[in-house]
Amino acid sequence: MSIEAKWVRDKSTPTMDQYMTNGFVSFALGPIVLPALYFVGPILSEDIVFSSEYHHLFNLMSTCGRLLNDIHSFERESKEGKLNAVSLHMIHCSGDVTEEDSIRELKSFIDSQRKKLLKLVLQTKGSLVPRACKDLFWKMSKVLHQFYKKDDGFSSHEMISVVKEIIYEPIALNEE
Repeated sequence: MSIEAKWVRDKSTPTMDQYMTNGFVSFALGPIVLPALYFVGPILSEDIVFSSEYHHLFNLMSTCGRLLNDIHSFERESKEGKLNAVSLHMIHCSGDVTEEDSIRELKSFIDSQRKKLLKLVLQTKGSLVPRACKDLFWKMSKVLHQFYKKDDGFSSHEMISVVKEIIYEPIALNEE
């Protein structure tokens, strides 16, 4: 049983730490990014894959994605009765903060996580993870920020239109 389902079943409210410990994994970038790292170029040894640096890169990237998603899907998820980082922040502040305050604080946290990610990507001294692999974590972070730039990228009508155009509209080639 997923941890989120257990929280719903037990009608419990997780702490922010519990939510984020589960949230960076449930955001599900692992099956996308981690296998792709094996195709970037450098051979990844078990020492690299099981290193704290590798895990920290993944955690920072996924945390940014989870929080960006939660900020932009807050209204929809609230109507569905789902908890996310915005609602939990408001609950754990005993209702003393508004939705806007929570979002502002979470955005600030995202910025700090993104800075930590960039610092780790640029770090050379004592680093086990090859730069090409670190760049993939950074590029995925940039994709996430673009995806959630305006709204929830998964339910965005604009994003859906772009995807449909890519799939259904023929590419015009200028052949002379």
